[in-house]
Amino acid sequence: MVYNLVVNGVQTKVTIDGGKLTLAPEGKPETSFQLDDVIGCDEISTGWFFKSEVTRLWVIEAGPANTLLKKCKNITGDQRKQFQLELAEKSKDTKRPKQVLLMINPIGGNGTARKDFAEIVEPVFKLAGISMDILFSERSKHMVDVAKLYDFTNTDGVVLLGGDGSYHEVVNVLMRKKQEEHGIDVDDPNSPLSPLNIPIAMIPTGSGNGVSENNTGSKDVLTAALHVVKGKTISSHLLALFSGHKLLGFGGTASTYGFMTDLLYYSDRKFRWLGRSRYLFVPMWMFLCKSLTQRVFNANVTYYTSVSERRNSDTNETEVYVGERKLTGYSSYTADTMVFNRTLWNMMTLNGNVIFDGQVVFDVPRMFVPKPSLFCSFIFYDTASVRSVFKFFKHVSKRTPADILNTEMEVVSARGLEVELVDGIEAENQDLRTLRRLIQLDGEMYSLETPSFQLWYKKDVVQIFTSYL
Repeated sequence: MVYNLVVNGVQTKVTIDGGKLTLAPEGKPETSFQLDDVIGCDEISTGWFFKSEVTRLWVIEAGPANTLLKKCKNITGDQRKQFQLELAEKSKDTKRPKQVLLMINPIGGNGTARKDFAEIVEPVFKLAGISMDILFSERSKHMVDVAKLYDFTNTDGVVLLGGDGSYHEVVNVLMRKKQEEHGIDVDDPNSPLSPLNIPIAMIPTGSGNGVSENNTGSKDVLTAALHVVKGKTISSHLLALFSGHKLLGFGGTASTYGFMTDLLYYSDRKFRWLGRSRYLFVPMWMFLCKSLTQRVFNANVTYYTSVSERRNSDTNETEVYVGERKLTGYSSYTADTMVFNRTLWNMMTLNGNVIFDGQVVFDVPRMFVPKPSLFCSFIFYDTASVRSVFKFFKHVSKRTPADILNTEMEVVSARGLEVELVDGIEAENQDLRTLRRLIQLDGEMYSLETPSFQLWYKKDVVQIFTSYL
C-alpha cells in the first residue's frame, strides 16, 4: 500500500515493502531505510490552542567516526495511524531482540552508567519495543552470580553497561556453563569449544571499553545501543589463558605479563586511594622511580604460527616472515613455530589484528576489520629504552603507525603461544614473588601456580550484537 503522508512538512508517498521503508517526497530524491534501521514511532501533540497529533518516526543513520545517529521524521496525515500499524507489524520480521537481560555496573568508569541508561539506552530500547529485565550490580561479582543462576530460556540477548571487566566476568561464566552442559573439558587447550548461542552487547560506560570499540568501531553509548536495535549478530573470538593444566580464563581484549601487569597491580593494590588520577601518577612513578630492567624476566616464548622464508633479491639472503611482517631476534623456527629465547621486560597479547600492510598500527576500531584469524603478541626486550617505550605508547594513543625497532621489541601474529619463565616464579622478596605470579587478562589479575602459561585463540565462540563488523 502507498500512504500519502506529510513528512517534515513535505507531501510524501510512503511504502513498506521488501523489508524496506521508502519515502518519496514531492520534488525531492527518494530515500529508503531497511526495517532494521527503523527504531519505532511515538506520538506528540503540537500547538497551543488548536492541538494536532504528530507521529514521530525514529530511524538510524550513519554518523561520523563509525557512530550511529538517532534521527526523527515528523509525520502527519489521515493515513498515519494505518501506516504505524503496518510498520509495527512488519518490523516483527526483523532480527531485533524482543527480550534482553540488561545488567548495569553503576560505579564503573566515571560513574555515568545510571544516567546513560536512563537518558539514552532505556528510551531507545522502549521505542524499539525491546523488553528489558534490568539489574543494577550491587556488589563485587554480582554479575557473576546472576549469570550463573539466570534462566535464559526466553532471553534474546545480554546487554551490559560497564567496561571490559563486566564483559570478562559474564563471558567467563557463560562459556564455562556452556562447556559443562556439553561435557567439554575446558582445561584441555585442544578441546573444541561449544559456542555461546546468546548474543552479548557492551554499552561503553567503564574505565576500559576496548570490547565495545572493537565491536562497534566507537566508544559512543548511543551507537552501541543502536547496534542492539538493529539486531545483527556475528560470531567473534576469545583469548583462552591456561597454566598448570588449567584454564584460568577467557579474554575479550588483551593479556599482559611483566611491566604492564605490574603497573595495574600498583595502581589497584597500592595507589587506589589516589582515585582515577592513579592511572596518570603510577606510570610516571614507575618510569622515574623504578628501572625498566628492575623486573625483567628470562623467557622461552614459542609462537604457533605459519612461518615462511623469502629470498631478498638485493642481499641474496633468506628472510623469515610471519604473514607480511619480516621478523628478527628469534632463536629458532620451523614451518609452524617461532621461538624467542630472550630476556624480556613485558609481554602483551591482543585479541585482534594490529598489522596492516606489514606496519604496526594500534587502531582499536580496525582490530576486527577484516575479521582476524590470528591474535597479535608484542614482546618487549630488556634492551627497550624509556624513550622507545614512550614513543611506542605515543603511537598507540594517536593510533599512528609505530616504528618497531627489532633490537627492542617485536610483534608476532599467531594462533597460540607458550611461555616458559626460565627463572621461575619464586623470590625471597614478597612483593617480587607476587609480581612474578601475576598475569592480567581483560584487567583481571590471575595468579600463576607454575612458571609457564599458554594463550590460544578460540575462534567464533561468542556471539555479539554488531552491524559494524
